[in-house]
Amino acid sequence: MKKVTILNFSSRKQGNCANIGAFIATYHSQDTVQSYVIDENFKTCGGCDYECLQPSAKCPNVTAYQHQVMTSVMESDLTYMIVPNYCGVPCANYYAYNERSVGFFNMDRALMGQYMTAKKRFIIVSNTENAAFDQAMRQQTKDEPNVLYMKTSKYGKRSTAGDILDSDEAKADLQAFLEA
Repeated sequence: MKKVTILNFSSRKQGNCANIGAFIATYHSQDTVQSYVIDENFKTCGGCDYECLQPSAKCPNVTAYQHQVMTSVMESDLTYMIVPNYCGVPCANYYAYNERSVGFFNMDRALMGQYMTAKKRFIIVSNTENAAFDQAMRQQTKDEPNVLYMKTSKYGKRSTAGDILDSDEAKADLQAFLEA
């Protein structure tokens, strides 16, 4: 039995990312699965004195929820990050998560190394070019990111409809990615 973490970076409860997360959880039903929505619980950085960059201080803004999410990623055998495209780049929730990680690591290189070497796979729901996402996902892993791009236009769907998995081709692509 594996420990699997699913991070959904979309706040839409019935959107494509939520549905993909549910599909992954079902696929890993024999494993221990922790699912998290990265939303307003991950505030952007600011309004502080950069305590997270001081070796002897702690970030005053890291919440218990953020700590739980980051710890889950590091303790998992596999983490899936499901990231939607907003305006051609990863959504703001992704960038808030990335910023908050600085406060979580608080200059602890060993802790950061543990996070960077944790096995991660990325699912991007996007109809635009991949360059911005490729660069962003490289910030999350030591190795070359393993990414599945699910372009709603490929499946004849609209990104805002939340129905990407109504496509048999989309389900097959996701299934193949999970099995690889």
